[in-house]
Amino acid sequence: MGKDFRSSAFALLIDIGAPVGGYYLLRAFGVAPVWALVLSGLPPAARILYTAVRQRRLDGMGLFVLAIVAVSVTTSLWTGDARLLLIRNAWFSTLAGFWLLASLFIGKHPVTYTAARALLPGKGPRFDALWDQRPSFRHVWRVLAVAWGVGGLLHSAISIGIAYSLPIDDVPALDTVLSIVFFVLLQIITQLLLFREGSMRAVLRPEQLTTQ
Repeated sequence: MGKDFRSSAFALLIDIGAPVGGYYLLRAFGVAPVWALVLSGLPPAARILYTAVRQRRLDGMGLFVLAIVAVSVTTSLWTGDARLLLIRNAWFSTLAGFWLLASLFIGKHPVTYTAARALLPGKGPRFDALWDQRPSFRHVWRVLAVAWGVGGLLHSAISIGIAYSLPIDDVPALDTVLSIVFFVLLQIITQLLLFREGSMRAVLRPEQLTTQ
């Protein structure tokens, strides 16, 4: 558990702390906003590449994030517009939001279900049994796909509004706070809905798995 905690804390430091802290540190030394955003955005990309090299594979999500970073950096350097870099999180939220909503109609399972199943190694058969046996279990994962999909699109809209209406130097910190607030709210919604539905207790304690 200690190793997992250290790993998660390091990931948060690199993915959240480094871009925000790095941006304001570079700005304090007079680096132009575009270059400050580009350079401060490198640590998360470097972490993804390092993880891919260690595991000898790059998953779809990592490739997706790297593609967004590459496109936003290239476009911003080409145009000189720092605000295009400020909305790279919004690009991710928009695409993720549409992906989540589309999964309700494409494929057998919503993304929320497949993501949760992947996060609990060895629990796949229990997930599948619950999916087949309990309509309420299927329903809650579809509701969560809507919640996270709509939440992602709403986050994107607010993020873009902030990026194009406020001074550039105010945006990185505010956008980070916005992302954290949305993530926490959606996590609370997720946990409340799963607790109310109750089937996750059967995933963790298989003796409770019964047909309904």
